[in-house]
Amino acid sequence: MPWATTGDVVKYTGINGTDALVAQAQGIVEIFADTTEDASDRGIISTKNLRLLKQAVAYQAAWITEHPDVFTNMDAAAVSQDQVSANLRHENALILAPLSKRCIDRLSWRRNRGLRIQPRGGYGRIPPLLNLTSADADENDPRWRPLGEVTG
Repeated sequence: MPWATTGDVVKYTGINGTDALVAQAQGIVEIFADTTEDASDRGIISTKNLRLLKQAVAYQAAWITEHPDVFTNMDAAAVSQDQVSANLRHENALILAPLSKRCIDRLSWRRNRGLRIQPRGGYGRIPPLLNLTSADADENDPRWRPLGEVTG
């Protein structure tokens, strides 16, 4: 199931969009969020992260309406024209909408997390298959514990 609909685009941005535009936006968000629609269909993404992904797609869809060259623009480090130049906030500023970037940066698997390493033979260990870079490692994963929590 897509993360956002044309109704969500209108709700969050006030801009009308088409299903094709939402699909394009979702494709871009999937690249930067490092997850896919299949992960949400399998139920491994929390409701908070689904809300952020919905907003990211809606903001990206609205942004594409004003930046139709997003799929054909050049990959440039600096551009200057008629003595006017601009500094980009991040390396993907010509591709990713600013509000979409903020939503993606807030996804649980994109944040830094504290990880307590215990001594060998101690009273706990790091799970061997812990994936820190995907939707599988969101805040509902039972293997995560607060840093101050002591296990017995």
